[in-house]
Amino acid sequence: MSTFRFIHCSDLHIDSPFKGFSAIHPVWAERLREAPLQSFLNIVDLAIQEQVDAVIIAGDVFDGEDKSLQAQFKFRGGLQTLSDHHIPVFIAHGNHDPLNTWSRTLKWPEGVTVFPGNGVQSVPVVKDGRTLAHIYGTSFPERDVFDNLTHQFERQQDAGFAVAVLHANVGGHPDHDPYAPCAVDDLVVRGMDYWALGHIHLREVLRESHPAIVYCGNSQGRHFKESGPRGCCLVTLKEGAVPDIQFHATDVIRFVESSVDMSACASLDAVVEEIVRQCRILLEQAEGRSLVVRQTLIGRTDVHALLRKGGTLESVRDEVFQSFADRRSGLWLEFRLQTRGAYDIDALKQGKDFVADLIALYDSKTATLPECREPLKDLFRSWEGGYLLSELTDDELREILFQARNLTLDLLVNRD
Repeated sequence: MSTFRFIHCSDLHIDSPFKGFSAIHPVWAERLREAPLQSFLNIVDLAIQEQVDAVIIAGDVFDGEDKSLQAQFKFRGGLQTLSDHHIPVFIAHGNHDPLNTWSRTLKWPEGVTVFPGNGVQSVPVVKDGRTLAHIYGTSFPERDVFDNLTHQFERQQDAGFAVAVLHANVGGHPDHDPYAPCAVDDLVVRGMDYWALGHIHLREVLRESHPAIVYCGNSQGRHFKESGPRGCCLVTLKEGAVPDIQFHATDVIRFVESSVDMSACASLDAVVEEIVRQCRILLEQAEGRSLVVRQTLIGRTDVHALLRKGGTLESVRDEVFQSFADRRSGLWLEFRLQTRGAYDIDALKQGKDFVADLIALYDSKTATLPECREPLKDLFRSWEGGYLLSELTDDELREILFQARNLTLDLLVNRD
């Protein structure tokens, strides 16, 4: 019975700048920059370990035109390792790494196919004199490709499986640009056994068989919107069977968001202890990977006012790191403070004083949002950067009023 095993990966984004981490420790900044390349090298190791028949990369090898030559050399080194183990590699370039941004001075190792940008190319995978599959693919010649490229694909061989490689937005995914847009039905009618897709960073099987249509997701998360395990798919195609698609995590650093309830914390020591406890749990779940953790501190607590003071959270973080001194490089923390003072809001509402009147005023403004928008319009008009901001949604405005009410109460209640 014919079998074809391969790794499907995409969106490596090697040399990604990791925007939004300007305040992070320099050592961590460097580790973040190196993580996508190390993730690819983990894919190389997996391919050799599993003795796969091919490795397919569905676009966006690098993050942009300013990719370093050093990173390109290291990427080629990974390809060379695969070549040395007689594992062919197939690369379809996407919008971040179109063909017109690549250096023509680098020579790819034997067994590496880079699909052209002027049409679909079909390349056989031959092992021990037997054709296991044909790989069909096309690359972006330039960044902005908005044509439906699926019409260029057509199964042409009789022997072996047919695997198509495409960097595209299938089904109009709203969180990604509409490059090479198409629909699932466009892919189904092309006669392929498996579509190895790239561009969407979320792992998703759009169709399980006849044909299988799969986004493997990116191999290394780069921010908190790409939290959780990231990696590649190990795929086995077998005649008469549904494709076996197994996810393998290859990420080096994992992004995690969590909430920590401070309600039972009556001192900063207790705050540190609770955060350390939560971090230990997260590290145990990380399968040996380093973590970048964003913890949202919530709940009513007696130390709320102290936590709000400038420098307190930085000091808390430094104290937490002391508990992980033996593996400091494996954990980075940032905080979001959403705690509140330990006052009884319902009891305060029942009072016959200024505080009760103030709460009632905030509640009335929350109920009549249009009245709040008028003075805000004047504020944004008078600020030179106001044109950069979109209009606040109702939910955003309610959250601002909620936070403003709590801040006011923090300044008025339990100040003795």
